[in-house]
Amino acid sequence: MKKNDKLYGFKVKKETEIAEIKATLFELEHEKSGARLLFLDREDENKTFSIAFKTIPEDSTGVFHIIEHSVLCGSKKYPVKEPFVELLKGSLNTFLNAMTFPDKTMYPVASRNDKDFLNLMSIYLDAVLHPAILENPNIFRQEGWHYELESEEGEMTRSGVVLNEMRGAYSSADTLGNYHMQNMLAPDTCYGFESGGKPEFITDLTYENFVAAHKKYYHPSNAEIFLDGSVNLDTVLTLIDEYLKDYDKVAIDFDIEDQAPIKPQRREIEYEIAPNESKENKTKMKLGFYSTRFDEIEKKTAIGILLDAIASSNEAPLKKALIDSGLCEDVSLSPFDSVKQNAVIIDFHNVKDGKCDELYSLFTDTVKKISESGIDKGLLEASLNSNEFKTRERDFGTMPAGIIFAMTALETSLYGGDPAANFLYEETFRNVRKNLEGDYFEKLLYSLFIENEHRAVLIMNPSTTLGEENAKREKELLANIKASLSKEEIAEILKMNKELKAWQETPDSEEALKTIPTLSISDIDANVRKIPEEISKLGATTVINHDIATGGITYAELIFDVTDLNEKEVFDLRVLVALLGNVKTESYKAIELQNEIKRELGAFDISAAPVTNQGKARIYLTLSASALDSKKPELLRLIPEVLYTSSFKDKEVIRNIIRQMKLESDESFVTAGHVAGITRSSAYVSQEGAVNEYYSGYEAHVTLKALEKSFDVEFDALCARIEKLCARVFTRERLTVAITGSPDGKFVSDIIASIKECGTAPDLAECKIAPLGVRREGILIPAQASYAELSANLLTLGESFTGSLNVVRSLLSYAYLWNAVRVQGGAYGVGLLARNNGIVGFYSYRDPSPARTVSCYKESSAFLRAFAESGTDITNFIIGAVGDTSPLMTPKLMGSVQTMRYLRGISYEDECKSRREILATNKAELLRIADVIDKVCQLDAICIVADKAKLDTCADIIDTVLEL
Repeated sequence: MKKNDKLYGFKVKKETEIAEIKATLFELEHEKSGARLLFLDREDENKTFSIAFKTIPEDSTGVFHIIEHSVLCGSKKYPVKEPFVELLKGSLNTFLNAMTFPDKTMYPVASRNDKDFLNLMSIYLDAVLHPAILENPNIFRQEGWHYELESEEGEMTRSGVVLNEMRGAYSSADTLGNYHMQNMLAPDTCYGFESGGKPEFITDLTYENFVAAHKKYYHPSNAEIFLDGSVNLDTVLTLIDEYLKDYDKVAIDFDIEDQAPIKPQRREIEYEIAPNESKENKTKMKLGFYSTRFDEIEKKTAIGILLDAIASSNEAPLKKALIDSGLCEDVSLSPFDSVKQNAVIIDFHNVKDGKCDELYSLFTDTVKKISESGIDKGLLEASLNSNEFKTRERDFGTMPAGIIFAMTALETSLYGGDPAANFLYEETFRNVRKNLEGDYFEKLLYSLFIENEHRAVLIMNPSTTLGEENAKREKELLANIKASLSKEEIAEILKMNKELKAWQETPDSEEALKTIPTLSISDIDANVRKIPEEISKLGATTVINHDIATGGITYAELIFDVTDLNEKEVFDLRVLVALLGNVKTESYKAIELQNEIKRELGAFDISAAPVTNQGKARIYLTLSASALDSKKPELLRLIPEVLYTSSFKDKEVIRNIIRQMKLESDESFVTAGHVAGITRSSAYVSQEGAVNEYYSGYEAHVTLKALEKSFDVEFDALCARIEKLCARVFTRERLTVAITGSPDGKFVSDIIASIKECGTAPDLAECKIAPLGVRREGILIPAQASYAELSANLLTLGESFTGSLNVVRSLLSYAYLWNAVRVQGGAYGVGLLARNNGIVGFYSYRDPSPARTVSCYKESSAFLRAFAESGTDITNFIIGAVGDTSPLMTPKLMGSVQTMRYLRGISYEDECKSRREILATNKAELLRIADVIDKVCQLDAICIVADKAKLDTCADIIDTVLEL
């Protein structure tokens, strides 16, 4: 393929070699429809497709977010209610989702299977171009919003999936603050609106305007299609042309105007905190500064390096000056980017009452001082090295590289720029590195934060009554709306509710379901892909080698068995993990240590987690580090430096870290309440869950809160415990070493030699931490979001985990819970967990009706039995379960996943057995698991995370309410 070639309706416009990722980027245009297509030709068995549209909000009704949800609810060729869910049930996809951004909407899919890839493409193309939303208003009501009314005399409410999602999102002070900041910085462009929809404005959207927005923006002339990987162009372009050839090219005038410079803005708002929480020193302040255009790539890269150098840790110069002042407890600097005009947002947490102006003055004075005195070149070089390493490494975890590359291309092409620009990073890094000499970064800092008039200040004051006031206001508003309605209008709402419910409860016809393309069992590999692993002993130490091509990077994991810790020691372990790498050592101040790690290594992270092996919990602390093969000596030098010479004597340094841990914990209950609920409910029934609870759950939160409050009294004792724990944990007798990369016996030997021997073997036979026991609890949070969790431990119920549970997880999540809890109940997310540690549990996410949801959980076994007895084909669920248990993994992740399997006592044979159990799932097995689900639900181990109003509705299913 070369420039000016024509194939399948497309003309090749440009070809660009991208050596950085060993790829060629072809830019094509579909001549009849005007659709643009980017093909990133590179070797990757995982193939990616995306179609994106420039979507420019004109208000904060969230119309494009609702369209994103809704087009996946049926289309002309695939007339089922939820093609998206049908794909979740029975696809081998490695990615399947859709995303709304401030100025674009993206529909990406990925799969390693050629047939599956074409199926996914076809359904997504039909969904965006021929959606059922154009004729069926019930989809808008379900996914967007609608009035709910059960009778003429009943109370009227409003519900909808996106409405409930955004109510949950806006329970986060950060989301609320970011909206106001963008509204101030970009008042005359689409970026001043909430593309996801602000809850109070979503209900202004009408079905007519919803349909009009789709017709206006969802035309191929406004589309950018992206392909990545080893795709078969003949079949793929033929399929795309089939959808595009019926459209004629039209003129598209969707340019996003630049925001003209503004005068400095200032605004004050309120945010919600818990009713029992003190408002003292809880003010938040945000500063926002315009930074770059999308095409100022070198400047954008330089700003990222600058922010990392001066504010990425408590010891970095800007952040240190602000925190040490005592005027706030934490500061974070982050970019608002991937849009036409980028900004830098600075968050100040828990500002001392009445001191916002003083803090802002300190910020500007400190910036001026740093600009005048100069930035340590070592800081900048370390941040540059770290940024460059991560860019080259491209470790995206389970996220397909193609999805990231599609987003990367859109960051420039959407605004008429070169789609290859952000991939060509070699020259960018060379030029930025040249700027380390001289005063480039000092001038950049000064111009960004001092000379820059395009800025805004947001003050966020805490309120213990805001949630209650908003709920009261909503109730009164709806009562007034209802009172203003005629009998005919009320009858119309009742009719609409009835029609919506009937549509939701009507199953898709067999004829409609047969339109969904599916795979067959013959498309499935009966064997699990084997990850290279070699287990050996070096002295008394177990060594795990994963000989995997890593591009010249070595990944090392030093795993210390700490199973003998009790509940209090597990919490201290969390504190230790937070301190290591953030306090001074024998040879380095804390900032020097952090810079040395950034400059010489790829990563240096410490974490702790429990695992279940043979029904018993074990606890491991893991030091995970990576480096270029040439930098292994630096890794060997820094490991003992951190483990054995870290100092825990600096009271103020540790006080700041504890405060920040507490702030993060507070926020997590609001933004990720399902995680808190699952952690808590799992702790009722399993050792592993209990360890997690004392390490990072509600129990840890309570301990952390008490420690922060009595820090001055507790510090000396805490310091002594941490020192003792550190010496106790980091011993060779507890050590297992795992290496991913090229085998290197001397390197492994040197690692082991760097770890001290204590001389006596610790008692690691059994975990001392017991489950909390079955409870029915609520956790009170200041949020409009609710989360309902119910858990059980198969092992204590006399059952065991089998691969068939993965099939049931898929079946119940997508064939039952999706419809019962998400579609009919309005929750943003819901599902069944089934883990090989024995935990089986239900969860919901941003759920308006947690009590109703729990009742749905308890009906799941009846649904499963009826499904099994119906004789419905379960092939799709089997295929979906295989896909779910075969995630895409980078070399680094492959190594760490295989190491975790070793720690859990799961062999390759066990993985293959589980695959065979998935493939062999039948009616008898479904009926057997239905009995297991009965046991799970009858246990009644429930945790509801919600505000007071929602917890009150759960009075019959919970016995105790816990406060943060």
